Parts: sequence; structure tokens; C-alpha cells
Amino acid sequence: MAGVVLLLADGVRTREHLNTILRVLVGLTAVMAFTGILQYFRIVDVTRYIRIPGLTANRDLFGAGVRGATDLTRVAGTANHYIEFGVVLAVVLPLALHFALFAPTGRKLIAWCQVGLIGAAIPMSISRSAILTTVVAIALLFMVWKWRLRYNAAVIGLVALTALHFLTRGLFGTIISLFRHADDDPSIQNRISDQAFVYEMWSQRPILGRGAGMILPDRYLLLDNQIFVTLIGGGILGVVALISLFIVPYMMARSVRLRAVTEEGRHLGQALAAALPAALMASFTFDALSFATFTGLVFVLVGVVGALWRLQGDRGERTLEWSPDDRCVAPPAFAPGHPRWSTRFLAKRSSPAS
Repeated sequence: MAGVVLLLADGVRTREHLNTILRVLVGLTAVMAFTGILQYFRIVDVTRYIRIPGLTANRDLFGAGVRGATDLTRVAGTANHYIEFGVVLAVVLPLALHFALFAPTGRKLIAWCQVGLIGAAIPMSISRSAILTTVVAIALLFMVWKWRLRYNAAVIGLVALTALHFLTRGLFGTIISLFRHADDDPSIQNRISDQAFVYEMWSQRPILGRGAGMILPDRYLLLDNQIFVTLIGGGILGVVALISLFIVPYMMARSVRLRAVTEEGRHLGQALAAALPAALMASFTFDALSFATFTGLVFVLVGVVGALWRLQGDRGERTLEWSPDDRCVAPPAFAPGHPRWSTRFLAKRSSPAS
């Protein structure tokens, strides 16, 4: 995975090359979402028919399951678990929105269809982790949007959720009950009861931990929390390193958002910045790095951030960039010439005393 990061960060030569990689990522995620939708409506389970020449299955396929009082179908698509399926879609959703907002005329329909597929499939995982990850990712993207785009997105989102509610009766009620009755949920209670075990194991080797990969579910227990797993295996230093894996690229992507010379570059920086804290939050809710799709996605995003930061030529030396002609991205709050400061404060200072 470190090799993947270095290959992307140093091997991508142009912005167009970088955009192509990300479009492929969004496209494949949309295919993954479509596979899950077909599973949810019990049309066909495409994963049963996937045969890759030269490879054999090393485990049983993770098919559709049920959850809730009404035994609603929950799906995993091509992922290894329902939670991973929902979280991966939620992390990629900001990038799908970016390419839909900035798609050329000939690609707009396809781009928005990809957004629709990804957004519609997230609740079909019936996972609290997926919903929380989506909320964090979209909230961080909303932070840089102009108010008109926020209003439009809110209205379109409500209409889409209403339509999805009528197509999947009972789905949203089941998801709401997952949060409303979280105190009685066995999975939540198990996570809480694990804290004593985690503290006992960590207290024996608090700095460096017991060694990465030591906490095996079949020998100890399934912690369902990547932070707990890393705390026991790598100690305090391991947790700091894990959090840095998400926070450092987030800060670099935010730097691109603040200093890129084009609106598309600024919005792409924020889309990537939104994905990484969302992925970090998800790591508190399941053993994230035990799942190959999620792990691969995170390291690809880290490498892409490095490539974007390099291609933008950003070293933190330029002033904050914005343009009054931007359609989507609001100007940074402390950018020179920000209309908020010029209209509210400079005008007051320049007006004659009464």
C-alpha cells in the first residue's frame, strides 16, 4: 500500500492523468453500487458469476443478509462486508459530486447517474457506519459551497430521499431505529464491553503496543474498532501514526483548496479533504484496515492528494485564491478582498462619522 501511495504521488504527470484516475475510481464505485442495488431488489447477484481467469476464491462469497425487525435485505455488493460496502461508497461520494458539478456537457448525464447510484446504494447497506461517514463527508463538502448550491443540493437531496423511501419501503425506518435503539443494540454493547479488555491489553505495553497483527479475532475477539486494534498492536505511537495517515493528507488537500488557481482545482482539493476525515471517523466504528477494499481506497486517496499537491505546485507560499466568478466554491473566509470583509468592515471604516 505504501508503494501505491508513492506510485500515485510521484508517478502522475498531469492533471488530466489525475482526473482520469479519479474518474475511473468513481466509475468503478458506481458499478459496485449498482451491483448492490441489484442484490437489494433481488434481481441478480452478479458476484456469483464473477470468474477471474487464473484465480480461485479463497473464501465464501459474502451474500445478501437481513437486518431489522422486518428482516430487510442488506447488501455488500462486491465488498467483503455490508459495513465496508456502505463506507466505501460514502467516502467516494464527494468525488462523484465533484466530477458531476464540473463535468463537460457530454458527460453530465453519466456523471450524475453515478452520483445517483452511489447515493442510493449507501442506505442499502443498513449500516450506522455508512450513514455517519456520509454525513461527515457531505458536511465537509458543504463547508466550501456557495449558499445557492447548498440550497439546491438540499432540495434535490430531499426529493431523492423521498423517492427512494417509496421505492424501498421500510428502509429508512430501519436505519432510524438503528440510531434510536442504539443502547439496546448488541453490536454497540459489545463494543462498549470491549473497552475493559482493550485498556488491560494496552496498559501492559502502552508506547509500542504488542505488535501489529497480534489481535486476531479467532484467538482474542473481534474489536470492530480500528483505533482499538491499533492501540493494542501499536500503542500510542501506532495510533498517532494511524491518525496522521488521514490528517496529514487532509491538511494538504485543504491547502490545495485554499490556493489552487482554478475553481475546479479548489473544489477537487476540498472533495479529497472531505473524504479523509470521513474515512477516519469510520475507523472508529469497524476494524477498517482488515478490509481490502477500504484499505486500498484510503491509500489511493492519500497518493492522489500527494499528486494533486505536487501538480498544483503548492508549497503554502501563495496567497489564498478565489474568484467572484466561481459557481460552486465560496471564497476562503480570510482571503484578500473577501466580500464579507470589504462590505461589512471596510465600508464602515471608510464611511464618515455621524
